[in-house]
Amino acid sequence: MICLIVASSCKDDKDLEKEQIGYDSSKPVQVGLVYPDSGKFLEKVMITGNNFGTDPKQIRVWFNGKKAAVVGSTGSRMYVLAPRLPGDTCVISVVIGKDSVVYNKNFYYQSSITVTTIAGNGSRASYRDGDLTQSIVAPRFLCVDKDDNIFMINRVPEMYHIARIDETKNELITVARNVIGNVPAADPVTGVITFPTETTIGSYYSLDPKEFWGPRIREMKWPPIGDIPPNGWKHSMVVNPTDGFIYTRYNQGYIVKINPRTFEVETIFRTETGDSFGLAFNPLTPNILYISFLSNAGVNANSICSIDVTNPATTFRKLSGSTGGGHRDGKLEVAQFRSPEQIFCDADGNMYVADAGNHCIRRINSEGLVETVLGMPGTAGWRDGGKEEALFNAPSGIGIAKDGSVYVADFGNNRVRKLSIN
Repeated sequence: MICLIVASSCKDDKDLEKEQIGYDSSKPVQVGLVYPDSGKFLEKVMITGNNFGTDPKQIRVWFNGKKAAVVGSTGSRMYVLAPRLPGDTCVISVVIGKDSVVYNKNFYYQSSITVTTIAGNGSRASYRDGDLTQSIVAPRFLCVDKDDNIFMINRVPEMYHIARIDETKNELITVARNVIGNVPAADPVTGVITFPTETTIGSYYSLDPKEFWGPRIREMKWPPIGDIPPNGWKHSMVVNPTDGFIYTRYNQGYIVKINPRTFEVETIFRTETGDSFGLAFNPLTPNILYISFLSNAGVNANSICSIDVTNPATTFRKLSGSTGGGHRDGKLEVAQFRSPEQIFCDADGNMYVADAGNHCIRRINSEGLVETVLGMPGTAGWRDGGKEEALFNAPSGIGIAKDGSVYVADFGNNRVRKLSIN
């Protein structure tokens, strides 16, 4: 029987179009065998059985809570692609019409994560753009736009530069020189990049791709009366894909939303004073703003918090553990961080955290479990490689491309690093 399965899995995909067996709602869906029983992201998996039907659009296959792409079906045999990060041990379920069938054996997901350096040579004595392999950078923060352009806030001694990384051309392009900025955000629809500056209370920059990302200084329009911050200490921005507004938070605790068309501002909530260099929205929880706090943020120090921007008055929550700082994986409510900085969510709802004080990259999955992805907690260094080798030095920036690649501003090492997840 094993030989039969292997032989079937090697047939040309055109066989899926030859047998025309429709789904019959009066008969049960049956799942027989799954081959192979383990694999990595995008592994081609064959599922045999009966009454699948031949329309892939009508078939839903889940590996735990992650939906797998259905390549095709003959009615008695289908091919699916293993989804990204469904968990180590997966339960496979097939849903067609009103029928839902769970396979009686587990699928074991194999994942590997490696980090490579894509820019910077370790020096920050000067700044050099051009060839990525010859560049000299001190990346503080970054973001990735909808076209996978990587934008970097670069800080060399007493100077700031805004640069764009083009991996395809192996090129670092300077967008603006001597422009002081903090954590940037990319609008997922327009591609406009915004980042705050501390020059005035309401100042920030925008980079529009229609204008070749030429920097434009903007000033927020505050209401004549209301709660207004006393100074311009704002450290991060994020665009809410649900309402299209830009959100930022000030050191004094003011959380404000900005209309990107009129620049009108509304203060929606005020937390305890302290710095936060991370704001993110999660595609699985619309309108929930996640905030990472540094060690000077009082009761929220060294933690991840959240607030519903549609009901801010009663929804601010501290989600993670000890305010004293530390390192602990596990459930988010007991997990510990040490001066977490920029945060970002991927398309599957996994939140990546630049845990600067622990010198590592952390991930909070969609079930609220925290794990250390790469880096050795408490040990600073520079080393590319996999989970057993990789080292970081005060990583402060995080951005994620459409294919799930994670980019890290490894500030202490003066390098931009790329995490490839397979």
